Amino acid sequence: MTRTGARTALIACGAVAQDTAALVHTHGWDADVHGISSDLHMTPLDIAPAVEEKLRRLVPDYDRVIVVYGDCGTGGRLDEVLARYPAVRPAGVHCFEWYSGELYQRFHEEPGIYFLTDWLVQNWDRAVIKGLGLDRFPWMREAYFGNLERVLFVRQHPDAAREEKAREIATYIGVPLEIHDLGIRPLEELLAPLMEEDVDAVRP
Repeated sequence: MTRTGARTALIACGAVAQDTAALVHTHGWDADVHGISSDLHMTPLDIAPAVEEKLRRLVPDYDRVIVVYGDCGTGGRLDEVLARYPAVRPAGVHCFEWYSGELYQRFHEEPGIYFLTDWLVQNWDRAVIKGLGLDRFPWMREAYFGNLERVLFVRQHPDAAREEKAREIATYIGVPLEIHDLGIRPLEELLAPLMEEDVDAVRP
């Protein structure tokens, strides 16, 4: 999105950018959303440099920057970048942690859980099948998914086509599917306090 004179910039991964923009609109936050391609999930070591490039351009124009990314496989490199700028990010490792809310605790309690989000369902063939080379080496499916016991689809926006695709994914993996309609509330609960901190900082 373009610069509008807002005080806060939200640098958002493409996997969460639309929902982030929806929250900005719903709450009337004084913020612009600047997206980064979700394709970087397939090359996670490129995420930190891409975010830093955005930070260099945006920091001079905004009072505050919130980076809407988890660690996302950067191995701490993203947080090292943020430490050099007046920028923060929500707590969490991955966006599926943000979207799953309290359900994420099951990831630690039950072995073999795999999370799906709307974005991952919609981009499964490109990001997972092709991204992991399973289209060329289908026998690797067992190596990647053989220890899974359940798929949890934490759904943001109910859609019949995505639901059908999620069921196909669970069948491909060979495990049961659970669907949980959490919407974008868990993401909202992470971003709202950060935006409130920004508001409080300028209150008289």
